[in-house]
Amino acid sequence: MQTRKINDFPEGFLWGASSAAFQCEGAAHEDGKGLSVMDVRKIDPSICNFDVASDHYHRYKEDIALMKEMGLKAYRFSIAWTRIFPNGNGEVNQKGVDFYNDLINELIRADIVPIVTIYHFEYPQSLIEQYGGWLDRRSIDDYVNYAEFLFKTYGDRVKYWLTINEQDHVVHMPFRLGLSNDDRQEKEKLGYLANHNMCVAAAKAIKKCHEIVKDGKIGPATCFTMMYPTTNDPSDMLAWMDAMEIRNYYLLDLNCKGEYNPVFRRYLEDRNMMPEIHEGDMELMKENRPDLLAFNYYYSESVSKFPLDDEHKIGDIEFKLLPSREAGIYQVVKNENLKATLWGWEIDDIGLQCSARLLWERYHLPLLITENGFGNKEEWPEDGIIEDEDRIDYLKRHIHNVKEAMNLGVEFIGFCAWSFMDLISGHSGFSKRYGFVYVNRDEHDLKDLARRKKRSFYWYKETIANNGKDI
Repeated sequence: MQTRKINDFPEGFLWGASSAAFQCEGAAHEDGKGLSVMDVRKIDPSICNFDVASDHYHRYKEDIALMKEMGLKAYRFSIAWTRIFPNGNGEVNQKGVDFYNDLINELIRADIVPIVTIYHFEYPQSLIEQYGGWLDRRSIDDYVNYAEFLFKTYGDRVKYWLTINEQDHVVHMPFRLGLSNDDRQEKEKLGYLANHNMCVAAAKAIKKCHEIVKDGKIGPATCFTMMYPTTNDPSDMLAWMDAMEIRNYYLLDLNCKGEYNPVFRRYLEDRNMMPEIHEGDMELMKENRPDLLAFNYYYSESVSKFPLDDEHKIGDIEFKLLPSREAGIYQVVKNENLKATLWGWEIDDIGLQCSARLLWERYHLPLLITENGFGNKEEWPEDGIIEDEDRIDYLKRHIHNVKEAMNLGVEFIGFCAWSFMDLISGHSGFSKRYGFVYVNRDEHDLKDLARRKKRSFYWYKETIANNGKDI
């Protein structure tokens, strides 16, 4: 629906930007930090590791000063589990505790609201070695103990909490579970076992947050991929409905409703992938509903039917990063109506409005956009600054669709762009840049790591100052 009047953003709308610890902090082996699955994963040698990243660990005061100059109202970041508990459990690392205390206090002094992700891919490697990580029920207690420590230590100042970032990506990417990437189809069953344990752990963390953090708000941070049926063939419509259930809604129905919806349950049962449900698990999820629903949105996908045949049997799945087609259900196909980034992500600002409306209608929870941004290859010119007009255009059009959805009754808490500064892309290294602030380093040449403001820095500063009135 095209609306006649676009309401202004409300007072107190959280204009923010985001990051993740392993992608920006660096200091991966300093001050008592333990190893995570991201530290030990095998990566293409042409891509940098996470040892230094953007050196935010040593430069956080400089970075927060830039955030204050930009006028950010919120900063969404993650706490590295192994900086607090080097082994995932057991002894606390006080230097890690002190770092995040200092970071949070610096944000408060700058009038920037901290939004903390408890777990953003950095699962402790030691817990993999102790008992297999999320595949074991002991992982639930270790996550809850870690979350409880954070609530007690930082909850006097941090009121917005995110349980798990992009849990679906953890489920479908074996290395994030501490497994090899070999035989990914065979590891899907283990992924759904881990998924169930994570959902139980998240529900327990929500309960703890409500008990410990006065006025605290907590919820999941999902990656929502808007999908469309490719044609008006009814079979494509059915493929779209099923794809939305098994790629998007399955996790959120567990997080927000405490249920395995019938479509997803049948999907798991047909493939012998239904995890064991312990007594009290589902009641725990139902009774501890999140206060908000955070979501990351970058692109949409079009899907068409992909029937079973002699070559493709039930359970046959093909992957890019995530499942790209599954026999008997759907396949992702190119959308000829959309342009794409250099990495093939189809740019679809209307898809953000569609996503927000679907999420609001199904779960009726206030929405917080925790990632939305444009990745590009950029080099600082000898004269002038980076004129990143493509990024400005991308963000402007996506924020406009937030406003469109808001005008139809969708409730938003805020919008956090990905990312404040250039950082390491989880799959593309430092050559894929998202930031408003350029970090002067290359893939393997650290240079001086200086911060330089791109044209988008000034655009977002102005947008925040006028509360999005010109969008």
